Amino acid sequence: MMKKFQTVRGMKDIMQSESKAYRALENKLISAANQYGFNEIKTPILEETSLFIKSIGDGTDIVEKEMYSFLDSKKNSISMRPEGTASCARALIQNGLNDSINKVWYSGPFFRHERPQKGRYRQFHQFGAEFIGVENYEADFEIISLVDYIWKSLNINPTLIINSIGDHTDRKNYVKVLVDYLKKYETSFNDNEKNKLKLNPLRILDSKNEKTKDILSSAPKINDYISKESKIHFENLLSILDAKNIKYKKDDNLVRGLDYYNRTVFEYIDTKSNTQNTICAGGRYDFLFENLCDKKIPALGFAIGIERLMEYSGYIDKENKLVNFYIIILDEDNYLYSQNIANLIRNISKKFIVSNSYNYNNIKSQLKKADKLSADYCVIIGAEESKNSECQLKSMNSGLQENININALESYIKDNIL
Repeated sequence: MMKKFQTVRGMKDIMQSESKAYRALENKLISAANQYGFNEIKTPILEETSLFIKSIGDGTDIVEKEMYSFLDSKKNSISMRPEGTASCARALIQNGLNDSINKVWYSGPFFRHERPQKGRYRQFHQFGAEFIGVENYEADFEIISLVDYIWKSLNINPTLIINSIGDHTDRKNYVKVLVDYLKKYETSFNDNEKNKLKLNPLRILDSKNEKTKDILSSAPKINDYISKESKIHFENLLSILDAKNIKYKKDDNLVRGLDYYNRTVFEYIDTKSNTQNTICAGGRYDFLFENLCDKKIPALGFAIGIERLMEYSGYIDKENKLVNFYIIILDEDNYLYSQNIANLIRNISKKFIVSNSYNYNNIKSQLKKADKLSADYCVIIGAEESKNSECQLKSMNSGLQENININALESYIKDNIL
């Protein structure tokens, strides 16, 4: 018996009808980023593993257990990209663009070997934007303003959660105090939390464990340990968010899990869902470039999970409704004539999809096929139509059928269909 091939666990096919919605949604995100002056960057799917260890941090879940890594023929460790920021930073440094202001967006597949569940896959898609070279709080506002603009264009309203985690020195001082507090409760932690306490204590703050949440309710807050400069930066950002009526909730326990974050961190969440409810996440990472190229370059950005956004928004592309024409040919000799008509229709509008019948069967069976393919209109060509430079145009919705000369077809379609 022949083996039945299936997708790899945690990966999914995006079939034709769903794929159209994905593409339309992605185009919405791209359009918004372009309007804010961001330009596309494309980075390889494969990178040196050390790039992610250096930037994301070797105590993070991604690096410790979620990356797809392998040795190539020369024994170099290569990884499939688990996120986009490190690759964008590497590309700008490698191409000598890191000394100027850069505003870039990216979109594509990413890979993490984590437990598959609703809204989370091992191959998933993200859209992200990075703003490099501006330290002022106005850059933080621009990034959040862009995301807010995207939500408005999609007519959705996820909740913005925001916090400041200070600079690296602030974080180090806070981590010492936090660890001293948490060690008193170490016996109450599960193995995963005990491991985080050793390697990346800040990660415990976003625990979903109710018992741990109770312990954290009395823990020291990071806001009490951040520098005056970080506080002013954050207060200025909140002030402009208030002035522009962008709603948010401050959350002292929001830290983000990656080592490169500092100062502003934020998430947009679906408050209706109980699990895996982050739709967009981001923040400032002023020390990532210093980590990679010994130059202090301020930067920040965000990433949106396309699968989660699709699920949250229930996105349907209503604005770009396509019109499907199905050409029925009753005689093979009329095929070339049918192609002239097909091209004429395609040239009228990019919204027009034209498909051909290739079996030349009787008209009844071809109309059934057109109905099965959800055609909006049928163009029927027989010997008489070809001879007289005409075609029959039939509306599959109303049943109305008209005989139209090819020279009048464009104006008819523009007046009655477009």
